[in-house]
Amino acid sequence: MLRRVRPRTGTAGVDGEDRLSALPDDLIRLIVRRLDTRTALSTAVLARRWAHIPRDLPELHFRVSDVLPPEYDRTVALRRRNMPHDTFLAEMLDRLMARCEIDTITAFIDGITGFLEAGGGPADSDARRRAKTLRLEFFQAHDGGCIVDRLIAAAVGAWGVKDLEVVARQASCHVLQAPPYCFPHDHDCLKDGLRSLTLGNYCTLPPLHRYGALTTLVLRDMAASTPVDVYQRVFTECTRLQVLHLISCCCAQDYVVVDAPCSQIRELILDKCKFMVIELRHLPMLVSLACCLNDTKRLVFGSVPSLMHTNLTFAIESWIVPKRCKDFFTRFIDVSPTMTNLILRFSGLRRWMVPTAPAKPLLNLKKLLVADLPANWNITWPRGLLLAAPSLEVLHIHVPCSEEEPTYGSLRMSSLEALQRHHCLKELAITGFLQRHMWFLKYVVSVCTSLQRVILLKDDGHVRYNGLWDWEMIGQQACPWSNDDELVVRRIIKSGCRPLVEVTLG
Repeated sequence: MLRRVRPRTGTAGVDGEDRLSALPDDLIRLIVRRLDTRTALSTAVLARRWAHIPRDLPELHFRVSDVLPPEYDRTVALRRRNMPHDTFLAEMLDRLMARCEIDTITAFIDGITGFLEAGGGPADSDARRRAKTLRLEFFQAHDGGCIVDRLIAAAVGAWGVKDLEVVARQASCHVLQAPPYCFPHDHDCLKDGLRSLTLGNYCTLPPLHRYGALTTLVLRDMAASTPVDVYQRVFTECTRLQVLHLISCCCAQDYVVVDAPCSQIRELILDKCKFMVIELRHLPMLVSLACCLNDTKRLVFGSVPSLMHTNLTFAIESWIVPKRCKDFFTRFIDVSPTMTNLILRFSGLRRWMVPTAPAKPLLNLKKLLVADLPANWNITWPRGLLLAAPSLEVLHIHVPCSEEEPTYGSLRMSSLEALQRHHCLKELAITGFLQRHMWFLKYVVSVCTSLQRVILLKDDGHVRYNGLWDWEMIGQQACPWSNDDELVVRRIIKSGCRPLVEVTLG
């Protein structure tokens, strides 16, 4: 008689010992924290001791993009471009997208409900979770907002979540489309417990004056119908807010004025926001500013007495530049004279800009980086900035390597007349240095009386950014210099105001 043999599972040893349960807690936590939230929660079925480990996860992520098939987003992009043109095929794709969205919404609601009922809610005080960060991404539907509100209340009120990210996506199926998700503001736990909040896509901004403990706010992809006073209230109502990021945000008006004399905001990032004009009229505590002027045509500084670190990226292809534009800074940016650290970066088409000095002197500027300087520009373009910054100590210029022959830049600085001495510049570094840049080098060493270090890197040089407001120049590998070029450089250095200068060629 044959006896049925029960197969052994991979978790037990020869003597029946549960080896997975025998692993130390620190090792189990290390494994679980490397998994996404859905997988980490499902590890409870592996062994008895693993069931409580996911409760210690510092971050919880619930994203519909983790369960949607890869083809979904590609199909949505095609349909938004009215492709394919075949009516039958288009209708079939629409039905598939609708079915996928319905299944995802149902699974999300069921999964969150089961998660809360399995011991994640505030009633389970003996086995309370200890998460600090919660990230949510979901389809906004008519019957899905309540469960999201429950999850947010439990996370902030019971688990101790301080950092919350909420991204609501609009369904493509017209039957499933609902009004934008309104972030809850009637829970007391949110008012005192939430420190960082990120709202993205299909969300509306709550009354921020009720969030007295909020110090960091990130807004992404706000709709074009958003009234301008919504952004202005962010600066005036959140009295403790210190960090504000506006990313790809739109506005119903073209002119955004920030007038918040009581604001505590120290860091402001404006990335690809479609505001025609931004006026920082009054931000007394602002220290760090990063702004990508993609669709913005003008940035105006008012009273920003604490501003020190500034990073400005100019997307040149979006500008309407007159052929004889000679007032670059007065036309596009009114530079704050208080800044000590400035990064100017250029992207897009390489339209010519006449080099001019800013309207106001940069009396406190110590470090300046001009990055991605278009190859068809004359490298003397930063000369106006050098003249306007009498305290400048470090000047770095990055010219990306280009195979195209420049249409500008071969212009010489004729006769170097009207030399104005600069007594503070100590370091000059140029990456992408070419033969035609010798004239600018000659100018700098001729006017700078305190120059100590010159670094010239050829095509392999690049800029490595340490965050948004710090950088270092990197040479990937030493490029051979011809004896003639090296001799010319050293002669130029020797003929300058300070002949004993440290020279690095790479």
